[in-house]
Amino acid sequence: MTVLRVGDFLGAALAPHPKQLPDSVGVVSLNQKLGRGDLRPLRAPVTRAAVPAGRKSIYRMGRDIVSDTNYWLSWPTLVSVARGYNTSENGERTYYTGDGFPKWTDNTMALGATPPTAWRALGLPAPASAPTLAASGGSSTADLEDRAYVYTYVSDHDEESGPSPAGKVKCRADDTVAITSLAAAPAGSYGINRIRVYRTETGSSGQTAYFFLREIASSSSSTSDDNRALGEVLPSLTWVPAPGVPQGGALNITEPTLQFLTPLWNGMMAGISGREIRFCEPYIAYAWPMQYGLTPADVTPVAMAAYGSTLVVATNGRPVVCTGGSPDAMDESPVEFLQACVSPASMVSVGHGVAWASPDGLAYLGAAGPQLLTARSLAREDWQALAPETIIGAFFEGRYYGFYQVGGVKRSFMIDPAVPTSIYFSDIGADAVYVDDMQDAMFVLNGTSVQRWDAGAGLAARFRSKVFEHVSLIPPFTAGKVIADAFPVTVRVFDDRGQVAEVVVTSPDPFRLPGDQRTFTTQVEIETSGPVQGVALAHSMEEFNGG
Repeated sequence: MTVLRVGDFLGAALAPHPKQLPDSVGVVSLNQKLGRGDLRPLRAPVTRAAVPAGRKSIYRMGRDIVSDTNYWLSWPTLVSVARGYNTSENGERTYYTGDGFPKWTDNTMALGATPPTAWRALGLPAPASAPTLAASGGSSTADLEDRAYVYTYVSDHDEESGPSPAGKVKCRADDTVAITSLAAAPAGSYGINRIRVYRTETGSSGQTAYFFLREIASSSSSTSDDNRALGEVLPSLTWVPAPGVPQGGALNITEPTLQFLTPLWNGMMAGISGREIRFCEPYIAYAWPMQYGLTPADVTPVAMAAYGSTLVVATNGRPVVCTGGSPDAMDESPVEFLQACVSPASMVSVGHGVAWASPDGLAYLGAAGPQLLTARSLAREDWQALAPETIIGAFFEGRYYGFYQVGGVKRSFMIDPAVPTSIYFSDIGADAVYVDDMQDAMFVLNGTSVQRWDAGAGLAARFRSKVFEHVSLIPPFTAGKVIADAFPVTVRVFDDRGQVAEVVVTSPDPFRLPGDQRTFTTQVEIETSGPVQGVALAHSMEEFNGG
């Protein structure tokens, strides 16, 4: 008679009929760790740090330092965090959105008792009022000319605001112009300590522009133009703070607060402001010119993630793809893939593409084209049973992890975006997740505990095979054998009647199974706390001895 072998444990699939699955795919995969082809238990997470209660986002500063325990930031909201591009700055400047208006911090400001304890607004508001001008003292023979003056605020980190409304004056070329009524710097977390004054002049190209005149302390309300040589062109003519930070100046309007801050290529960052996709000035994360905005038709952006030089924006309808080498050259185009994003926290980059939770499954858009990664493992009703609107996503060791919550119970699943033929479930859930690329480690938040994933004692892994259907009635399986690194291993056998045997196997020796009835079907379940390479069932003990 034929020996039935279960030796490959390649996850579970609930969408196909249990009889139509490949021999290596089962109907249950719980707490199984991938990587070696056997049934290897996932290890329990281990607590490394603590944060205040009620947190929904975690992030570890000190990304150039190996540590599990130090420098944890946390927030009670869904926060997107991006490290700054400027390598000349000390302090690991870090930008984030989702905690009120957009902010930045560094390791001097952030690392207090309940971090982040201090921060700066992401951008400076422009002065709200124009300067007052008065010309005098020039030669009566000098030509008259029209000039305009503006001023900007400058921070102690050399950030510069957009310009004030222009003050205009008709003066002679050699006049001294008194510049007064410079508005005091606004209160708030800006660090403004200087004012820069600019005036118009026609450059060598024949174009009139604002050129640097002088810099004064922010406590000053007046200065003068004494006809000194002018400096560089005003760099911040079109700059405004990140949406949500007060703008001031001529563009004193309110924009929807920037969310889902995403680092891109060429020094750019992107975010979502209402229905608009916004981009910052390259390598200047505090400047978000309004002309660098794209508004997709008929959809509202919900979340975003990038792969390579492609930004994918998930929406409440079709996704949108944005490409371009600079913020003034970005282009957006819709993708005919009707999979809305139902959980912004689920959207992450998966290397060769991005993935997010949609109503029908785990949606993917990338090098392999648009697809549902769960199409071969979960039917729509199976996916909906996971409460996809609760999913928090992470990409770790080449796999997508989804942490979800049903009826107050937290669990997770894992799927390989490159080979999405099955799915792996775990009893371990999370309130937030952070992947430490330097350590190749994943950390999850459970309550107040920051825990390192797969770092503790082995969990109980369980795998139930497909339903093996026999072409005719066969005698019962009355013997079994387990190949494993450690024992005990529990083996359960099912046939046409349901479960017919459960044996706790304590050694690699063949063992007897109860059996007294012929059957058309057989199914095997293995539960273990150590690695198992395979299970075999036979109709007699002699079959294992070559009899």
